[in-house]
Amino acid sequence: MNKVNKILFLVPDGVGIRNFLYSKVLYYLKETTEIIIWSPLPKTAFSHVEELHNILINYKSIKLDSESFLSRFFRESTTYARLIINSKKQKNKTILLNWRRPKNNKKLLVLYIFAELLGRIISNNYKLVLFFEKIGVKNWSNTKIEKYQRELLELGPNSIFITHQRVAGLMPICLAANRLKIKTSTAIYSWDNLPKARLCVKANYYLVWSSWMQQEMKDYYPEIEESKVLCVGTPQFEFYSQDDMLVDRQIFASAHGLDSNKKWICYSGDDITTSPHDPVFLRDVAKAISNIDEVQIIFRRCPVDFSNRYDDVLEEYNQLIIPIDPIWNNKSANWVGYFSTLEDISLQVNLANHCNSVINLGSTMAHDFATQNKPCLYLKYDPVKDIDISINSIYSFQHFRSMIGLEAVLWINSKEEILEKVQQSLKSPNSVAVDRQKWLEKIVLHPLNKNSLNIAKAIL
Repeated sequence: MNKVNKILFLVPDGVGIRNFLYSKVLYYLKETTEIIIWSPLPKTAFSHVEELHNILINYKSIKLDSESFLSRFFRESTTYARLIINSKKQKNKTILLNWRRPKNNKKLLVLYIFAELLGRIISNNYKLVLFFEKIGVKNWSNTKIEKYQRELLELGPNSIFITHQRVAGLMPICLAANRLKIKTSTAIYSWDNLPKARLCVKANYYLVWSSWMQQEMKDYYPEIEESKVLCVGTPQFEFYSQDDMLVDRQIFASAHGLDSNKKWICYSGDDITTSPHDPVFLRDVAKAISNIDEVQIIFRRCPVDFSNRYDDVLEEYNQLIIPIDPIWNNKSANWVGYFSTLEDISLQVNLANHCNSVINLGSTMAHDFATQNKPCLYLKYDPVKDIDISINSIYSFQHFRSMIGLEAVLWINSKEEILEKVQQSLKSPNSVAVDRQKWLEKIVLHPLNKNSLNIAKAIL
């Protein structure tokens, strides 16, 4: 069959593989579409994608270009200005916490300091923000743009899909596509991204998870036409409705050294920046429920955290806590090169299916477990005194305002509450976090199993 479309997927990191290439997006495209992938990831990263969908991918390795000093300076200046504007608009100072000065690069630190100065000045005039954003874009090398023009002209794609919006190095490809009148679209990375002012690429269309995020685009980027913001959902929650992902509970228990007769609670770890004291939380949870004989804790660390910071508590409670590490490819110098395997998706689906609940610090795993109608317990106390981070600040982040008016999770407000709240969730799971499904429906377009089809249509 002659394929009438060519779609170029720009995949800057491993998250795009999990969310868009393992899902059914390609299933809906493959009959009529030639799939082309440009990525800094190695070709082997896409071998499972080809096997899963029984397709051949036209792959090209690319090294993303760095911004010029001026382009980076103006981008960071307008980012800082937008954070100031957004924090005032939403009356939420925590939005400014998304601005972090670099610690180990003196030249970059100087750039950030001057970016703050300019950003503060232009934050009083939104037209100036838009003006300097355009100046930053114009400082991309015309040589680089023309190089991509030639490559795109030779390739001839009908459409370009960028798996997320946060990588500035994709901008010259967008500019080249714009000159050639090739349609570009980009997915917004996550439910918490838009207030952070990290819309690093300019596309023709922006794909968002929900009407909540559609409204956020309207609030934070009023210059973008509403017709260019498409509410299509996100495919990452579709896996939970795929029966072929599930493993029998007894088989799952045997494979991971679990007791199938006990109730399982998943403790999902956060990255070290979000939760530097996560091992203390884990110890508090383990200590509180160590005398409940019928319970085991399954510890799933953050996929990009390979530190040894949990070792002591895992050793201390080795009979209670069973670690099951994410099955990610981690043969890279930084997290950009990490990517999920199909086996890990199955693992996560089975955790949500077989565990009774999940405990964490403000994680998206609350939504993953909600797909299986399982409650999430959010830790909401400071495990140690730390002037640099506060639990109250974390749960004041803008994306958590989507919970207002909803009993979406069960809150653990102190370590003394852990035992009581865990027992409550185990004995009466349907009487706690009763609005977890309503929260999920607010965050992600429903029905969940139609989102891949929505995205495929949007790309075409």
